[in-house]
Amino acid sequence: MRNMFLAGTIFFLISLTGCGGRHEAGDISVMTFNIRYDNPADSINAWPNRIPIICNFLNEVKPDIIGMQEVLVHQYNYLDSVLTDYQSVGIGRSDGVREGEMNPVFFRKDRFDMIRTKTFWLSEDPEVPGSRSWGSSLPRIVTWLEFSDKSNQEHFFFFNTHFAHDSDSARIMSSELLLNKSDSISADFPFIITGDFNMTHSSLGYNVLTRPRESVPLLIDTYAVSDKKHTGPAYTFNGFSDKTRAGRIDYIFVRNGMPVREHRTFIRKEHGVYISDHWPVMARVALR
Repeated sequence: MRNMFLAGTIFFLISLTGCGGRHEAGDISVMTFNIRYDNPADSINAWPNRIPIICNFLNEVKPDIIGMQEVLVHQYNYLDSVLTDYQSVGIGRSDGVREGEMNPVFFRKDRFDMIRTKTFWLSEDPEVPGSRSWGSSLPRIVTWLEFSDKSNQEHFFFFNTHFAHDSDSARIMSSELLLNKSDSISADFPFIITGDFNMTHSSLGYNVLTRPRESVPLLIDTYAVSDKKHTGPAYTFNGFSDKTRAGRIDYIFVRNGMPVREHRTFIRKEHGVYISDHWPVMARVALR
């Protein structure tokens, strides 16, 4: 009986690690999560019904850094007020202040110091707030931060984005711009990219992000190189439906050479209410 109790206790403790397994010192758990903008037409899945599911989930899984998408200012203000273990930054894509959707980044304030942050637009004029190009009907942004890890003083960069939903050209050109900007901004430091890219791994835009540069790719898809086999569904957009869909559109990329311990997509639905129309995706990575 005592052995059975110990075995059960061990199983319970392992289950609390989220993705499972032993975490190496210095590992960082990062999440990309399109929370779905507040749309009353979503009926049972409208924002007020999803708030407790989202908050309980994030407090349970406790990612170190979360890149969110489709966040309106009142949603951002609410999440910022209740996720008390986190500090956050975010600006509206329409005016660079509060108007339009945000791509906010939430990070554990007990672990990271933010050195600086900035946002650029995915357009031919990336420093112009509200700018859009290449057939995109809406402004699209990348919010980035430079961090220092308090535990080891390691510096790294984090980029969070949401690509156009309505233009292949915009996604391809946005991929080029994001690749070049992340390379130049981060210099030789490690970096992580999260986002809803609105494209599958067979798309031209994905190929731009992951193709070799000077013989080796700059970015790697954490799903493809995880030490542990991916867990969860192989698709990320659910459309508030149980129907299995083809492909992933939400990704976590890292600079080539960064170890990737594991990768997971979470399914959350309570009493018929979905956490979002996208499943949250999390990876555990190391800087070196």
